[in-house]
Amino acid sequence: MSASDTRPPLLATTVADELRRMIYSGELAPGSRLNEAALATRMGTSRGPIREAIRILAGKGLVTSIAHRGMFVREMSFRDMLESYDLRALIFGFAARRTTEFLTPERRQVLEGLIQEMEDATEQHDHDRYYDLNLAFHDRLLEYSNNRHAAQAYEAYVNELHFFRRRFFNYTSKMVRSNEEHRAILAAIIAGDAAKASELAEQHVLAGKQRLIENMSDFERF
Repeated sequence: MSASDTRPPLLATTVADELRRMIYSGELAPGSRLNEAALATRMGTSRGPIREAIRILAGKGLVTSIAHRGMFVREMSFRDMLESYDLRALIFGFAARRTTEFLTPERRQVLEGLIQEMEDATEQHDHDRYYDLNLAFHDRLLEYSNNRHAAQAYEAYVNELHFFRRRFFNYTSKMVRSNEEHRAILAAIIAGDAAKASELAEQHVLAGKQRLIENMSDFERF
């Protein structure tokens, strides 16, 4: 069987993307039950693609099964969030170090373009676009590290943190600081300073953790 034969049907993938969007936006809140029939009616499809889409999201850690009750949007505690950020920081630092070794003119152009787009989004106060571009910048660094295991692990932690980050990443001043950190990381990579790039990348993720904590009320931390 070829790799293409094992891929989920396009419809299921499309449904999974929409369910992911609903989870990230809060339309499907953490802890809410995923009703296949209701979702199928809402999306104008049968229950088969819904079931397959839920399986895809379960594989990414976004939904979880509770015995005898069904599938639910995953809930994440404040402690889970902090621990995920710490591990993300280590992996992102590793990726920045590796990208220094594997940077090409084409890759440099992509990263510089993303930083410029983030600057434009900041000036336009477009928080959603900045959020997506920020994810893309991080994804490219993981891709350019040429280490699939690091990229997969990082994606898993990012998926967990979407529950918190998209909701609270909505302050323009924090976007400015975040993108300044991106510029510093890329400058170190371009200069070939792997140690500095790694240090700045780790600090960037940990600073992001602190920015998120500052936006959360005491009630939301527990």
